[in-house]
Amino acid sequence: MIKYIKILESDFTVGKAAIIIGFFSFATKLAALFRERLFASYFGQGPLLDSYFSAFRIPDFVTNLFVLSTLSVAFLPVFAREKKASREEAEKFANTCLDFGLLFVGAVCLILFVFSKPMTQYLVPGFSGQQLQDTLKLTRLFLLTPIIFTASTIFGGVLNAKKKFIITSLAPLLYNLGIIFGIVFLFGRFGILGLGYGVILGALAQLFVQVYTVWSGGFSLKWSFNSKLPAFREMLQMYLPRIFTFDLANVTLLLTTIFASLVVPGSITAVNQSFNLQSVPIGIFAFALSSAVFPVFSEHFANKNEIGYANSLKKSVRQILFLMVPATVFLVIFRAYVVRLVLGAGNFSWEDTVTTFTFLGIFAFSLVSQSLTTLLSRAFFARHNTKTPVKANLVSVAINIVLSYVLFQRLGTEGLVLGFVFSSIFNASYLALSLRDILRKQAGVQVVYELEKFVLVGLNKIIMSSVIGGAVSYGLIYALEPFVYTNTFFGILVQAALAGAGGVAVYLFASFKLGLVEAQAVYIAVSKLLPNKKPSF
Repeated sequence: MIKYIKILESDFTVGKAAIIIGFFSFATKLAALFRERLFASYFGQGPLLDSYFSAFRIPDFVTNLFVLSTLSVAFLPVFAREKKASREEAEKFANTCLDFGLLFVGAVCLILFVFSKPMTQYLVPGFSGQQLQDTLKLTRLFLLTPIIFTASTIFGGVLNAKKKFIITSLAPLLYNLGIIFGIVFLFGRFGILGLGYGVILGALAQLFVQVYTVWSGGFSLKWSFNSKLPAFREMLQMYLPRIFTFDLANVTLLLTTIFASLVVPGSITAVNQSFNLQSVPIGIFAFALSSAVFPVFSEHFANKNEIGYANSLKKSVRQILFLMVPATVFLVIFRAYVVRLVLGAGNFSWEDTVTTFTFLGIFAFSLVSQSLTTLLSRAFFARHNTKTPVKANLVSVAINIVLSYVLFQRLGTEGLVLGFVFSSIFNASYLALSLRDILRKQAGVQVVYELEKFVLVGLNKIIMSSVIGGAVSYGLIYALEPFVYTNTFFGILVQAALAGAGGVAVYLFASFKLGLVEAQAVYIAVSKLLPNKKPSF
């Protein structure tokens, strides 16, 4: 197994890494969709799942604030440089970061555990009785996850810096499998705490597989905190400002938990489920590409190769647009089908379906901005620039809070989702304009002009192709309706699959004819899969 993985990870390229990450991201998202279907089938949208999702808010906020969006991006660039200079120094740096993270995040979680009761009461002011107690129990249990994810982040960073993406991509899949195990096997015995035990089991599984891989590779990680290491101090200079970059998604879910606990039961669950559904294409495409190109950005910046950096950036932006613009169009068109196919089982009612696909349709308009933010943030971090993403995020969070409050008063829970969409678009725009100004100074006006031309010309063609493909899918939905029985899962699946496949094929055909290099890459990939038959458009 290890030998096969080493063969797959040899001869690193961004495209190969993106495919590896994308494959496991797809598998992870499939597991996540199955997880959501189990939740919907077993529990529907009601008080129990409201408690479950609400219990994640404080631990997830800690994880994103101090680990995923901070420690992970501050650790990798410095470790990659240290590894290139000296393996021994890289190990010292990794050990110090691991010890620091466990001590710091552990202390934060201990404090939150002590004050968990009043914080939970403020978080879900509309909960009372058993529902409030269930939320409190799970919140305390889930405070273990930031500590586990801290260790996972360091071990995963070591593997990513060595351009070993398979295990780090496999880890989230194990996490979801742990949650599924909790639903199927532990809930019946332990009640709602069984769902929590599944979460902890999944977190430990993803940590173990990364620890084992790092150790089996001969890398020595041990307890030896040394705060005087220059590399560690450099990491702190990037880490501390990043604490102020609150993740917009988590802020939205936090606000949703507070406000929606006061309205109809199930609203918290509906927003969480629609958010999880819309995150599937982002996780498969945008996250995979951004993770794969991050070390490339870092290397270009370390080598002072601004032209190479700009070229990698423009190709990555175009690839994201090529994938996420049509994803937006198709998700809006097929939002009801997605919800019915993924969640429409057991105790998940038609009313639950309508509520969820309404939120999903609104979320869809932020797919492009969320994806670009993921990429552009890493482009800044590779330059050791944390100030700009901090400014962008702080302003975006402020906009999100104000808009969410105002729109909630007028539109209800839908207003909370709209607030996220608008603030997400602002965040991506701020980052893009700021990076353009930096590259004009560092790479030259001509390089930036070529970058913008490449992106904007491509975007126009992508939008045109997406609209054409979407129109074909929309027409096929109605053309196929007389021939399928849409009151069954199979009928809905056939109608959606045929209409979707037709629309995607037309999108690829149109984008190929318009000369998009991304479509030409798809053509080449298909040609390799069919060596005796050349696909023709």
